[in-house]
Parts: sequence; structure tokens; C-alpha cells
Amino acid sequence: MGELGLGQEFHTWQQFSSFFDDWCEEHKVLFIIASLKPLISLRQHPLHYQPNLAETLRFRFVRLICKHSGTYVGQSTVQRNKLSEKIDCPASITLRLGPKKDRLVVIEASLEHNHKLSEVEFAHYFKRHQLEASMGLPIRITNSVSKRFLAPDLVWNLEDYSKAKDKGMCELLSQLDGLFKSDPGAKVKLVFQEDVAVLNSIFLATSHMRGLAQHFPRCLYMDKATCVNSEFDLYSVLCQDANGQGRECAYCVARRGVPDLVIFIVASLVQSVPDIKLKVKCLTVGAGITDVDAVEEVLPCARVQICRLQVLEALYRKAHELGVPKEDKVRNLLHNMANASSPRVYSQYLSDLEDVAPLDFLQYYLETWHHNKGTWAECWAFEKNRDCPFLEHMSFHQQKLRSALSPPMGLATCVRGLLDLQALRVEMAALNEEQVSELYRAVCPPENAALIAEELSLAKHANYHVKEVPEGFLLDGGICSFVVSQDLAACSCSIYVSSRRPCRHLFATRLWTGQPLYDPSLLQTPPSPEEQDT
Repeated sequence: MGELGLGQEFHTWQQFSSFFDDWCEEHKVLFIIASLKPLISLRQHPLHYQPNLAETLRFRFVRLICKHSGTYVGQSTVQRNKLSEKIDCPASITLRLGPKKDRLVVIEASLEHNHKLSEVEFAHYFKRHQLEASMGLPIRITNSVSKRFLAPDLVWNLEDYSKAKDKGMCELLSQLDGLFKSDPGAKVKLVFQEDVAVLNSIFLATSHMRGLAQHFPRCLYMDKATCVNSEFDLYSVLCQDANGQGRECAYCVARRGVPDLVIFIVASLVQSVPDIKLKVKCLTVGAGITDVDAVEEVLPCARVQICRLQVLEALYRKAHELGVPKEDKVRNLLHNMANASSPRVYSQYLSDLEDVAPLDFLQYYLETWHHNKGTWAECWAFEKNRDCPFLEHMSFHQQKLRSALSPPMGLATCVRGLLDLQALRVEMAALNEEQVSELYRAVCPPENAALIAEELSLAKHANYHVKEVPEGFLLDGGICSFVVSQDLAACSCSIYVSSRRPCRHLFATRLWTGQPLYDPSLLQTPPSPEEQDT
């Protein structure tokens, strides 16, 4: 890390914040914000150079002063003792938008203090990421917000606080405000660092996602799905519907390094859908998620397992990195251990590994994977001799994310993309209508089977908005709308009324709600002419 000085340039506010935190920690100094000016104001039209920089630079002018300068502004929670602290220290640092309008430049750096620096005081008051805090949100509110789900009216109040000072936070809150207006039953948490208005995580589950978790809670799948930007990652929780497809039931955008993240995500999901607490039987996570020890306290009936293939990939990579002799033999032993049919067989292969593997790799294996072998080895699996769909579900989920998200991006853009994915057309794009049609061909006369296949094809290319109504489900296609019954067995459209065959609207609603597309009970005797007349 270099020294802070005149002319120093920073291309993002996060870059300066990280540098300044490191610099303050090295020198044990405490600074607070004296004044700042946002890069753009919501009351102004952005200049041509500003739109893409608004989230990265944030400010066009910032002045930082020593905590003991005698001026108390900004968001510091320190209570000033006038007798001992107001000593008018001259130390200050000023940054301004540079001539190229694409970076912040240090234009003042008065670094000499007129008082003794205290390591004890520094340790008590210093918190990293304070400069990344939302300048518009009072700490008393962020502390309170972090402890519960957001109420829709609170989002509007937070947005109002942020309008003048924090464009990024304001845009995020605007997305959440729009969500609550269209989906009042959505569950959202914003978790801030205590006593610092720095956003650590966003938990999000729409009403539809909660409904999927409610109906299909038995097996859940969780992993880091993608990188959002240099500070945040996206974690997703999936369930498996009646058609064997992985479906999103919760998202969490989290700052890297946040502790107890898995417990936070699982607990928030259970709080969103309390009925699943005793119904989840297995939670499968990726090999990169290790803090799973306390999950069973939240899901007392669930087994936690780690994706076996990902564990093997991690072990193979480590063996290659360490240049393990007889690498092929070590890989075979690891494969055999992972797929051992009993604990005794696992122990035999472990003994063989101890004879072959070098000490550094063996130490890594014992410390990292052996102690939790019960979460990934076949002989302790939740369901033995059955393929786990974790990788298939996560791979398809990540494919959908790539179509909607383009990292790096701001949090508001990320949330907007995630909400856009919660649409029938997205799920329909993955429909394998030929596979479903083949099942109907096996039980239907050829003519009926052909008509059903046609409806399946039309369902895949339709674009409906699905909404639950007292009568069942309303499918709005823009020009016309139809109602599917609550039991997903009947539709108001003319095709169903005249033939009693499953129509495109039934298939679309069943796919959206996760219910089976192939259901022999949908094949009914066509109504007589008299019945059609009535």
C-alpha cells in the first residue's frame, strides 16, 4: 500500500474507500466526512460522461477531516466530549472530480495531527467500509431495518431519505418499491453493518418463489450462483418441482466476507415460509460453501450434504496444484472414497491414500474434507445410489442468469434482472414439449395426441402473465385472458370447453406452478353436444 498524497487518483469510490481503510489502519487515524457533493443530482439531467460513473465514483467532491477537528458532521456515532475531544485538529483530505471527469483526484492532503494518536481509541471507533455507507440513511433506521423484513411503506421512506445523497441506494429502493407495488406478499431484507450505513446483504423472495418453496420443500439446493461485482456475490436457493426442474425460491446478494451467511439465508427463507421448517429433508450446497454446521438448528429434520462431484473437482485441483506424485493413482483413490458403498470401504481407501499421498496433500484432505465426510461421501448420502440433481439445477439456473445479468453491475441492476427472470416466458423457454408429448402419445389415440402436442408447442411460444385470483389463475395474454381452475384441471378457453383436452393455458399454468405437465387425469371424455349447449 502506498502513501496518501497530492495528485493521487482513484477510478472508483470503492477503490478509494478500500485504500483509505488500509491507510487509516496502518497509521491509526480516525477521519470523518465533513462535506460531499454527489456526482449527479436526481434533480439534474446527467451529463454525457456521467451515467456510467454515477455508481462507481458516486461523488464529485469529498472533504474528510480528523475526528478531533472540532467539527461534527457526517454519520459518525461518536458522542463528542467537549472538554477532551474538541481540539481543532487541522488534518484533512479533499478529493475532487479530475479534469477528465472519470476519476477522483486528491487536491489536499494535510496529514499532520496536533494531538497524540491513540491505538485504543482507534480500535474502539474504527470500522471498515464506513466511506461506502449510504450517506442518506440515518444509522438508527439502518440498525432497525436490518432486524426484520422490509415493510412496503418503509421502502418509500428510505427512498425519500436517499434521494439527495445516494443515487445507487435510491435506485435499489426504487426497484424494491416497484416490487412491493406489484407483489405485496414479497419478502425482502436489507441488512446493514451495525452502526454503519453500509449494506451487507439483500434477501429476496417473491410471492411466487415462496409458493414454490411451500409446495416443494423436501430437497433444497444452494450455491453461489454468480459474481455481481467486485464487492458482492449472488447466492440462490432452488427447489425441485413436480416436473424435475430446479426452481428459484430465494435470492441473496451478499458482500464478500459477511459471516454466518448460510444461516442467514436459510433462516430468512424459513421466516418467509414458516411451514417448511419441518418439511425440508435435505439441503445440498456447493463445495465452496463451508459454514453449514448450524443449519440443522434452523432445519431440524434436514440433512446437509455437499455436492460430491464438486468436492472431487476441488480435490483434483489441489492435487494438481501441489504436484502430487502418482496423481492418477491419488485421483482414483479419491474417487473410490467419494463413492464408497460403506464406511468400512471408505476407511480402507483412506488408509491407501495415507500410504500414497504426500504429507501436504494429506494434511489438506484431513483438515478440509475428512472431518465432514458425512456430508459428501456416498455411503453417508441422504439418498444412496441416486444421482443428485444439484449440478444440473445450478447449471441451468446459471444459464438463465447469464441471459439477464451482465456483471459487473450495480445492486439495483442486479435486482431488476433477478425480478425479470421471474416470468412465465423464462420458464417456458426451457420446456421440452417433445418429452411431454411422448408421454401423452403412449396413452392417447394418435389424433388426440397430435392435438395435445400442438397445444404444448403453442404454450411454449405464448407470453402470458399469470396471476392468482379467487377462481384459480388468470392468464392475461394482452389481447384476451383465460381462467384456469384452482385444481389446474379446467380452463375457460373454447378449446378446453369444447373438447375437454388439456390446452396451452393449462400447460402454462402447471409449468408456472411446478405441477406435473403429464397428468392422465386431464384426459376426459369430450362433452356431448347437449353439454356444450348448456
